[in-house]
Amino acid sequence: MGKHLLELKNLQYSYGNIKVVHGIDLYVDEGEIVTIIGANGAGKTTTLQTVSGLTAPSGVKGEILFDGRNIGRTRGHLIAGQGLVQVLEGRHVFSKLTVAENIQMGTYIRKDKANINKDIDHVYEMFPRLYERRTQLAGTLSGGEQQMLAIGRALLCNPRMILLDEPSLGLAPIIIKEIFESIVRINKQGTSVLFVEQNSKIALNVADRGYVMQNGEIILHDTSVNLLQNEEVKKAYLGE
Repeated sequence: MGKHLLELKNLQYSYGNIKVVHGIDLYVDEGEIVTIIGANGAGKTTTLQTVSGLTAPSGVKGEILFDGRNIGRTRGHLIAGQGLVQVLEGRHVFSKLTVAENIQMGTYIRKDKANINKDIDHVYEMFPRLYERRTQLAGTLSGGEQQMLAIGRALLCNPRMILLDEPSLGLAPIIIKEIFESIVRINKQGTSVLFVEQNSKIALNVADRGYVMQNGEIILHDTSVNLLQNEEVKKAYLGE
């Protein structure tokens, strides 16, 4: 196998003297969907935010390689410019802007202006509800629609890889199904995906592989099929 698209080598992260991530190794290959599951406070969100450059660089140790380049301690907007984009937990849309203006914000770092309209049409095609609501203020959308908007806006950055933090959080089951169908579709169109999710069953049913995180460490890594069969995982994370 060639080099991984994303690789974490002995990644550690500390907030001051408090170590949150304790030397983890993780990789995502081109075209894969990979999930990190684990309880609240396991260090999943900190891991994603460290990868995407949203934590203070001073707390980072170890290597974060994206397409072979070390991006540890690189600022977030520069990482996004290299094709690695994060959708934060809790949606984070610009509530006072319309849906269309929010989507336009996703094109901010792009130089290839000629393709932007085509890509905006593609996002509306993927999420028809956003097209219907394009003149509406983003703050008036439902939680599910805001999640679609956050994902749609991230896609406009033309990412090679998208990071998603708790995409199902606070959403109704029918909307969760829709969001995850869109994640699979995004992946089939060529974007690699790494996501953190507390709903372990859904996560493992969508992902190719999974990492189980506990107290800032990876305690298990396997294919999703194997993790779904694993007795410890079933007991601790799948409620079985």
